[in-house]
Amino acid sequence: MDYDSTHLVKAVKGLELHPNAYTWVPIDGTNTKIVNANKDLAIKWFASWAAAKIVQLGNQPKILIPIPSSKTIIASTEDFRTYKIAQEIAARVPNATTTSVLRFIEARPSSREDGGSRDPNVLYPNMALTGAVPLGQIILVDDVMTSGGHFIAASWKLADLGRAPALAIACGRSLDAAIDDPFAVAPEDIDISR
Repeated sequence: MDYDSTHLVKAVKGLELHPNAYTWVPIDGTNTKIVNANKDLAIKWFASWAAAKIVQLGNQPKILIPIPSSKTIIASTEDFRTYKIAQEIAARVPNATTTSVLRFIEARPSSREDGGSRDPNVLYPNMALTGAVPLGQIILVDDVMTSGGHFIAASWKLADLGRAPALAIACGRSLDAAIDDPFAVAPEDIDISR
């Protein structure tokens, strides 16, 4: 089952899947076959699940802020993967918008591929808010949470404006040990104190 969840996360991230690889994953109560040919639908599947969680927060306006990729800098366009994920989620949540005001000042080594840091103390000084954050409940969106460092650094950056996220949501959670059902990882509180 770990393979199934990993396959789904790779699809949400937009990574190529082995041409002969497939997995069956529960999507909206139905087992769905994920292959390279339909991997781009994974964003929509995750968005459906995430929207249901966000709607539970109530009727206030929702502001979805994507965590920037390591190469998403101030001058980058809004075509990075977590922005697309946040847009798909916002389209399913009443009174929700996506704003990509969070960027890195300069490109960073990828945590996954290049051994870049996940330490919020390293990430925070290289993050910038590029505009005003609209009023509403802030939802941080990422594809995968490993240590929580990106969510923490983003929370600190928002705290500079006197704002705080109501929720941080990700498709996957990297864990140190296998668990019985990786599709049932419990929500967790992240310590964002400095």
